Amino acid sequence: MHVVAMFVLGLLIGWLAEWVIDWSYWRGRIHSVATENRALKERITTFENQRNPRVGSAKGIPLTDKDGSDNFQAIKGIGPAFSKRLHEAGIHTFDQLSQLTPKQMEEILGALFKRFFSKENSILAQAKAFAQQKAQKN
Repeated sequence: MHVVAMFVLGLLIGWLAEWVIDWSYWRGRIHSVATENRALKERITTFENQRNPRVGSAKGIPLTDKDGSDNFQAIKGIGPAFSKRLHEAGIHTFDQLSQLTPKQMEEILGALFKRFFSKENSILAQAKAFAQQKAQKN
């Protein structure tokens, strides 16, 4: 009986030792892979920022389009239709948009402006902030 108990005990101790070694080995490898992955992501972000220095909005949309003109869709609440109406009205930059009054915005965008934007000044404030960001960048 002693021999069987010693054999089982030896198996358990051997299995435990193998488990501890494997756990520490894989944990170390996973940690090094995670560190390497984090470093690679930082390098990719750095390269992307160097290649494409356009400033983005909170919506993740760049402030300028491919032509280099201001992208009004970066402003929360302005989509393609409102952007088109602003361009048709002769508003092409964030600076021009930020200088409009809520009444002028309502005239340009029509009755939908009041319906969709309970806070008229939020669009104008975002346009002013984006104009300042672009001025600082240049």
